Amino acid sequence: MDRRDFVRTMCVGGVATFALPSVSFARVPGQGRLMFVLLRGGFDGLAALVPIGDPAYDALRGPMAFAAGDLLRLDEGFALAPGLAPLGGFWDRDELVAVHAMAIPYRTRSHFDGQAILETGLGRPDGSADGWLNRLLQVMGGERTGIAVSAGMPRSLSGPHPVMTWSPASLGATTETFIDRLHALYRRDRVLRDPFEAALELDDLTGDEMMMGGRGRRGRDAFEPVLTAAARFLREPTGPNIAAVEFSGWDTHANQGLVGGPLDRLLGGLASGLGTFRREMGERWADTTVVVMTEFGRTARPNGTGGTDHGTAGAGFVLGPRVARSTVIADWPGLSERDLYEGRDVRPTLDTRSVLKGAIAGTFDLTGAQADRVFPGSDSARGLFEIIR
Repeated sequence: MDRRDFVRTMCVGGVATFALPSVSFARVPGQGRLMFVLLRGGFDGLAALVPIGDPAYDALRGPMAFAAGDLLRLDEGFALAPGLAPLGGFWDRDELVAVHAMAIPYRTRSHFDGQAILETGLGRPDGSADGWLNRLLQVMGGERTGIAVSAGMPRSLSGPHPVMTWSPASLGATTETFIDRLHALYRRDRVLRDPFEAALELDDLTGDEMMMGGRGRRGRDAFEPVLTAAARFLREPTGPNIAAVEFSGWDTHANQGLVGGPLDRLLGGLASGLGTFRREMGERWADTTVVVMTEFGRTARPNGTGGTDHGTAGAGFVLGPRVARSTVIADWPGLSERDLYEGRDVRPTLDTRSVLKGAIAGTFDLTGAQADRVFPGSDSARGLFEIIR
């Protein structure tokens, strides 16, 4: 694909930069890179990070309980689902922190409210429309920017600090004459000229296969092109400091499956994509942290359709060479009847903001006070600063 082809693609949303005040990647004083991966829909933490040490697990999950032999054991208490086996390499290199019984601070089983809280970093679904990643950019020193590798601007990156979006897309037939006219038009437009040039720069970074490779892909096939593109942006010396990516399809009310089932295949796509991201980052991986979260966990018991319903606490992951060591962090509440939250969900014992504070402070050398400013009103959520060295 040449530049003209890229512009055709951009015109239907390949790069949503036109409404933004600035589009140039700025050189920054620090080396840290952060990628926030949001799994929309609420993935089942009990099916991803399996509490094999809990004596109530098998009976509670019934036909949806994994056999121990199918899992990748991390420690005496927890194991990874078969699909997440590629994360074993991260674990062996001391690059994986698995977190369980974690939840947003507001109790809701609404996707809309849960995602709003996770993306704004606030304690309630109403309040500031700014995202916590945009506030992070405002708190960081020096010139810095972020990019959303998604079809639109996620709320986590929304706010006054300039950011960009990119996603693979296609326009279809467009004449060369039209592109020539577009060039001429944008050269005279103070608002659109710079975004147009920035879009061409993104084309150079991602390459043809990324523009076409992610188009129309769903399910586990969606991870590789998106995470490869994110790596190609983040690894640039003058590239963005922060990337936000998101994947849907985790709302497994029915036919969730076990080994090789629908959810396990999604987890496999995620894990494989994260391995590709690591390789694509090259030398810049040494300064990179990846955080994987979802808006809420799911019911501890399966429902009547082979799935699970909206719950409360769930699992998440922090990956990167700057984590202090591979470990599982869980003040595990237990799965017995009396231990479940409202008799149905994993009881939350850890605030998502505690994990996020630790990740951003370690990655960007922020003070605790700076991390607190990214999450207003979160004094009760102590940052897990020890997870990053």
